[in-house]
Amino acid sequence: MDFECPLCNALIDVSENCPQCGNPMEDRGRIEDYFGPYDPYLDRAIVSMDEQPHQCVHLFACPDCGYDSRIVVNQIPI
Repeated sequence: MDFECPLCNALIDVSENCPQCGNPMEDRGRIEDYFGPYDPYLDRAIVSMDEQPHQCVHLFACPDCGYDSRIVVNQIPI
C-alpha cells in the first residue's frame, strides 16, 4: 500500500498563525526539499528523512517577520 501526504497533494489545507506577530504563515513545502539543489526533483523514497513512517514534515514561514516552524502531517493510504 502506498501513502501520500494530503498537504503536498492539496487534499487538505493547514492554517497556522505566527506566534510572534499573529499573521498567517505560508506553507513552503517539504523540509527535505531544502537539503540539496535537486532534492525537489528526486523520487521521495530517495530523499525522505522520515524517522516515523508515513509522515511528511512541512516548513511553514511567516512572510512578515520571518519566523518559521515545522509541521508534521500524517500521510494517508492511496
